Amino acid sequence: MQSNASFQDLTKTDIVLMEESSYLRSILTQLVKSFLPRSFDMHQDENGAISRMAFAPADCVLIDWRPHEGVGPKLLKFIRRNTDCQSPEAGVVCMASVASRDSVMMARDLGANVYVTKPFSATELRSKIEVATFAPRDFVVAEGYVGPDRRHRKASFDGNERRGHGPLTQSEIDSMMAG
Repeated sequence: MQSNASFQDLTKTDIVLMEESSYLRSILTQLVKSFLPRSFDMHQDENGAISRMAFAPADCVLIDWRPHEGVGPKLLKFIRRNTDCQSPEAGVVCMASVASRDSVMMARDLGANVYVTKPFSATELRSKIEVATFAPRDFVVAEGYVGPDRRHRKASFDGNERRGHGPLTQSEIDSMMAG
């Protein structure tokens, strides 16, 4: 994987993972370590990841995103809005099993850079990490929003209205995250 010239160099990046499932945490740890980041810290809950983010900076944070179960928003809010966070502008990748419109919009509105649905390939995860880390948008700090500028959307609507019909595709998620 490292020989592919299209990949960005992650050897100077610090990545933090928060994943509650021990099984997924194990798989994701092996996967992210294969990208050869400078440092990698894994946490099983939001409180552990928050303590880590208050202690040292990170370039990218991977968040287990299950807001309907109360998992993810607390960490994302800490990263974007708490003055104790060492990296309020870190790239944030929300990883979710379900991509409901409400879940994607919540992640976007709380300041996530990228949203990806599980299961995903190693290439897809790496691509999302690279987008969040190396292609950051201007950072906005406003009364009602802190996070990447969402005003870069280039997509135009060309088709039937599909709101509320079935699960979202990764393309639809990417479009929503764009603003």
